Amino acid sequence: MFRATAPVRSAAPVADGTTDDAAGGPAGVPRLVRAGRYAPDGPGTPYVPDADREGFYRQLGDPHGMPFDRAGFAGAPRRTSAELARGALARLGPLTVADGPELVVVAYAAPDFEHSQLVASCVRESLPGEPLTFALSDQGALAPFSALRAGVEYARRCGFRRLLVLAVDQSSQPFAVPAEHPGAVRADVAVALLFEWSGAAAPVRGMGQRPWPAPGPAAPWDAGLPLVAGAGVRTAVPGVWPWATWAGTGQPATAVWSALTDLTGGGPARVVVADHDLERGVLAHCTLDLGAPGPADDDEGVGRR
Repeated sequence: MFRATAPVRSAAPVADGTTDDAAGGPAGVPRLVRAGRYAPDGPGTPYVPDADREGFYRQLGDPHGMPFDRAGFAGAPRRTSAELARGALARLGPLTVADGPELVVVAYAAPDFEHSQLVASCVRESLPGEPLTFALSDQGALAPFSALRAGVEYARRCGFRRLLVLAVDQSSQPFAVPAEHPGAVRADVAVALLFEWSGAAAPVRGMGQRPWPAPGPAAPWDAGLPLVAGAGVRTAVPGVWPWATWAGTGQPATAVWSALTDLTGGGPARVVVADHDLERGVLAHCTLDLGAPGPADDDEGVGRR
């Protein structure tokens, strides 16, 4: 699961404020080459009470004053994060060793109720080759941004060209989550994003996270590019955004990236993706090139918002 490599020095800024790598090439922007979204609906399988499992949930919640919510859990779909992630992978279309990812980062905001499954390991078994896989959490709604940033840094240092980010929101929780909580997940959704990194060891452009506790006067990205953003960005970065696509709520880890999948293949050539985590007071953004998507799948539970 881990790979060590020698550090790569960041290139120094050049005169025009952009950055170049040591060989004189321009700083890079990740290119989205395929995107898949899986959003099943309808009830799950009937709930079968399990005394040992329910006892575990009670032990897990008692120190925090969170009682096990049997009625809510029994009525939930109980689709695991691994199941959702596999569904999103299937929407990417067939992958071979030549076009499959060399690195996979799984990102989520809400924990899975099924603690016996490691999503990164389950996903690895469904992919060609032997990609390096790991998961990233405890970043709230900005987890996919951190996952992409970590993935690009691995690509720069290890010579990878293809990286996959899997963002997962699974709604079933054994404890009652207040409806107004910003981390509450209201739908089962997974998004698979296959990126190509052709910047070699060059620094990545247009990507960052910074404290943003109060509304700021100017966006920390290229305001001339089309924007795909979470609803919190409207308040965090006030302004007029004529070329903006706004994501919905109830899907903290996937809403923005679901909106992005709608643009692949027929949208602009380059976009900015941004979201603001009000609870943590952090603003995240990244600039992406949009490539041609993989095979489309318009079956039930797939497709546009």
